[in-house]
Amino acid sequence: MNTQIEKEQMKSLIKESISEAFEQNREYFGQIIEEIIEDKFFLKALKEGEETELVSREEIFNALKNET
Repeated sequence: MNTQIEKEQMKSLIKESISEAFEQNREYFGQIIEEIIEDKFFLKALKEGEETELVSREEIFNALKNET
């Protein structure tokens, strides 16, 4: 029985510590999550790009000029 109480107290302490760490470092963890999302979309774009036809450098720069 004592072991069960210790496990529950330890579990509660760990949850509390993790919650506090996230709260105190909200901006830092937010940046990490943002980078993960950006990387995921970048990887998706790369995979999609592998399945499309190639275009010249000149075509890319012309398209960029027309956007501005």
